Amino acid sequence: MASLEVICVDDDEFMLKAIGRLVRRLRPEWRFLLLDEPMRWEEIMAASEIEHPAIFISDLLMPKKRGDVLLNEVKMNLPESIRVLLTGDTTQELPQKAHGYAHFVLPKPFTQEDFEHLFQCAERLHKMPFNAECRQKLGSLSGLPVLPHTVQELQSTIASPNCDMHLMADVVSHEPSLVARIFQIANSSYFGFRRHTDSLSEAVSRLGATLIETIAVSLLTQIQHHRVSPSQHKQVAERALRVGSIARLIAKEMSFARCEQDKVFVASLLTSIGTLLVLEEGATLENVRTYLGLQEGFYDHHVAAAYLLILWGYDIDIGDIILSQSNIDFLSPDETVVYGSIVGLAYMIEKLKTEAQLKQVAGQLPDSVGDVVLTLIPLLLETA
Repeated sequence: MASLEVICVDDDEFMLKAIGRLVRRLRPEWRFLLLDEPMRWEEIMAASEIEHPAIFISDLLMPKKRGDVLLNEVKMNLPESIRVLLTGDTTQELPQKAHGYAHFVLPKPFTQEDFEHLFQCAERLHKMPFNAECRQKLGSLSGLPVLPHTVQELQSTIASPNCDMHLMADVVSHEPSLVARIFQIANSSYFGFRRHTDSLSEAVSRLGATLIETIAVSLLTQIQHHRVSPSQHKQVAERALRVGSIARLIAKEMSFARCEQDKVFVASLLTSIGTLLVLEEGATLENVRTYLGLQEGFYDHHVAAAYLLILWGYDIDIGDIILSQSNIDFLSPDETVVYGSIVGLAYMIEKLKTEAQLKQVAGQLPDSVGDVVLTLIPLLLETA
């Protein structure tokens, strides 16, 4: 396990000691610097052994320097650090306001679970194949989206011990666009259900908790600058859904298990979060792959999606699948690369409109995969 560095700033000495005890218990092998002088954080850090803090935590209300001011300084000077705001303000508005300078907003009083989740995200991000320059560019993005309230509520419902499909249906019922999308997918020919349903609980039951959460994330996530118009957002979401449906169909025809079919569907839909993020930075759909120049060998929107999703607590394998979809290799011994190849192939196929084009793609693939594409041609053309 990597030994990461953490800095925490709080003018309350008792709070700082409490944080110190907690973090040393959770990650005794990590290096921590606890500061009670926010005005001198750069000077004290320079004199310490801490060089590249993976996490930088600051209290919000400090008399000499507010946490939002301090974290904006950190964003300028240590952009690769995960920035965390500690606050007793639990209103919904604060995370929206804090999105420009903080990756996480943790409540006071905090819990051990809050810090464990933060540390797990930092560890996963550390394992991703991003170089130093890429990490600095990602940390400097003008404003990362925060998870919508409905998604947070849905995640809490799914995590609760008494979760059932009726409770999940009740949460999503407050978002008409989400309800419409769930029915669209649950009744899609791509998913192979023989009977149409107009029951929300049944539709939720058909898709399951993982897909419902993914659909909510891909559809409801908004980025603050609003450079992306509602129509363009819809266009990106619709395309991601088509790609995901095709990817799931390919995985099913290749005899992958239901959970693996869901995995490529999830990766396809969540790639759209990266597309929206890069569009908000000023890109167009035509140059979304290269606009930010994040890291050679990867597309910008794939890197942005993987980065953001890991910050939101997703498992590292979803990030790996998203990153590997630009290099199609069905012969790889790494199953993550194969999953990514399915998503990448689905992205190629989604743009094709004729039987001749689909046959041409099939001919360029290993025989077993090419045969799958040939078998699916009637359905792909029917739903194009």
